[in-house]
Amino acid sequence: MFRSEDEGAEEGRCTKYKPTMRLASIVVATIILICEVSLAVFEYIHCRLDGNPLSAVFAGIFTVHSIFTTFYIIGAFRLIECFMVPWLTLQLIFLTTFALFVIVWWIATLLSIFNLVQYYHTTSDQGLTNAEFFVLTGVILTVVLLISIKLSHILYKGFVSARNQNMARYRITEAVQRKDSVLKPSYV
Repeated sequence: MFRSEDEGAEEGRCTKYKPTMRLASIVVATIILICEVSLAVFEYIHCRLDGNPLSAVFAGIFTVHSIFTTFYIIGAFRLIECFMVPWLTLQLIFLTTFALFVIVWWIATLLSIFNLVQYYHTTSDQGLTNAEFFVLTGVILTVVLLISIKLSHILYKGFVSARNQNMARYRITEAVQRKDSVLKPSYV
């Protein structure tokens, strides 16, 4: 399975480890976990300093989601599919909701072009116009949605990879058991 450096040098090639989709999903999930934990801590500190109850809600949401992400990582490492499914389910719900929000935002952007929707800003604010604000925010939301979809796709492929490895292991085990049971004489 693994070759020493001398054996690889004899053949004129060196064997390298090829990253798998499962490894990529573990790395992506770990990065997501770090972001979730840091956001939960930030929101908790913000809640403690300002007393904003919405920050406490977001801190709780990020904490609960980080627990599911931790289960996903453990499931990917240990090839336990049932640990990975809750995170994928939450991600599916999140992406669906977020995609609907982006669609509604672009509808509001179209309405803002005709000044039917306004965002709150002070009279002394010399920043973006109404349409510029909605278009810029819509572009940012769309990019974040596309990145989230791509990351979720990588994590789903990691789940499929773990499931396929489990199925291959099950087939090999089943074949060995069948071989052992067929070869044994019944009178022994």
